[in-house]
Amino acid sequence: MRYFFLLTSLCECIVFADDPAAQSPTTSPANQEAALEQGAAPEQQAAPEQGAASEREAALEQEAAPEQEAAPEQEAASEVPRVVMARVGDEEITVEEFMNFLVKHPQHLKQARTTAGKAKLLRNAIENRLLILALRDEGLLGEDDPIDDKLPILVQKLAKERFPPPPPPDEGAVRRYYEAHKGDFGIPASARVSQILIRVSESATDEEKAAALSRAEAALKRIEAGEAFGDVAAEVTENPPLRETKGDAGYLKRYVSEWFDQALEGLEIGQHTGVRQSPAGYEILLLTDAREAIVTPFADARDAVARSLAAQAQEQVRAVYIKELAKRHGVSIELDELKGAYPNGVFP
Repeated sequence: MRYFFLLTSLCECIVFADDPAAQSPTTSPANQEAALEQGAAPEQQAAPEQGAASEREAALEQEAAPEQEAAPEQEAASEVPRVVMARVGDEEITVEEFMNFLVKHPQHLKQARTTAGKAKLLRNAIENRLLILALRDEGLLGEDDPIDDKLPILVQKLAKERFPPPPPPDEGAVRRYYEAHKGDFGIPASARVSQILIRVSESATDEEKAAALSRAEAALKRIEAGEAFGDVAAEVTENPPLRETKGDAGYLKRYVSEWFDQALEGLEIGQHTGVRQSPAGYEILLLTDAREAIVTPFADARDAVARSLAAQAQEQVRAVYIKELAKRHGVSIELDELKGAYPNGVFP
């Protein structure tokens, strides 16, 4: 347990040292919490396959990246005790490697502050290590060959042989997918909200949680007594960027965060929620505006739909291959606190 807390603490240290935006208390496992930090107008939603692919690319870049002069954060990572997080065949993935990856790819720091986020990043690292073992098995990478910037190209060669892309989807499949996922193509529905956040960390004690809830309820009583939501937010919210905006978080996408949508369910413009528990702590939300989704016509979205379908089919083929590699080489999670994050196995 102490190593897990150490890992989380190191992640937070790097976040606060290297990523000013992460200092906002809305950092959490939920994507909507990141949106509350941004407070931006809605943008066209990315294709579903982009997130997983970018994470894998970052993992490949980590294996291929040349050594650089150690920054202060890297020096901190180098002091991490040698603790094995996972084994892949005869190889190990250690806490130190994990921390070095985060230093070089700070965009994943927020994700790594949660158990679910750590588990996802570790799974990506395991997948990457399995692919390296496969490259060696296929003779594309020697046992002593340096893992350099050619690695992504070698993985592409491996893909052509072992998990080639399926045939492109037919027109009927493209049309059916579009009809079932219209919200993915265009500008999604959004809501403009103001937020009061009382932060609760993952490691908070029962007493700390109770104190946070008490502060949130006190803020709600002030609003119900007639004080302006913005005035209360400016004084008590524990999301520093939103103090200056009196809690206004801007327009946030709907239907991407279950708790956010549940909190707003049934609200009319101008109404606020009660105290709601969120991944970040306790929140009170005020709905100030709402926008319906703007759907892109099929003729304009057709190519994007086809690409999304093709990427999903490719991902399925890749997943089958990765599962075969995991069975062949053997994969085990060694950090006790992360074992429960894979109830059906690392690659179910």
